[in-house]
Amino acid sequence: MATELLRWGPRILAILYAAFVSLFALDAWGTGAGFWEELAAFIVHLMPTYFVLAALVVAWSRPRVGGVLFIILATVFGAIFGRGDPATLLLMAMAPTAIGLLFMCDGCLDKPELQPRI
Repeated sequence: MATELLRWGPRILAILYAAFVSLFALDAWGTGAGFWEELAAFIVHLMPTYFVLAALVVAWSRPRVGGVLFIILATVFGAIFGRGDPATLLLMAMAPTAIGLLFMCDGCLDKPELQPRI
């Protein structure tokens, strides 16, 4: 039960975090620019979501590597989005850090040499 939670927990959290980050791209609409300019801005605003989904694709099959990628994403997101406001820093960097640590723990479950011998 606990191993299943550790296996699926970070995957579900990463999907939810990608959906959450995608919500910020909606502010590209309604700016008064033309449709194509707003569409281009929307696609550019989805860039953090692309990075989260790319890290999730890697983490799905290689949890340790994906965990490191999520921690790198947390550092980059914190540096880019967290300047000035501590709440924004926590919001953008804490979730991928936790997801990365959970993926790394999941990766430890896959290695039989790391499990205790009975």
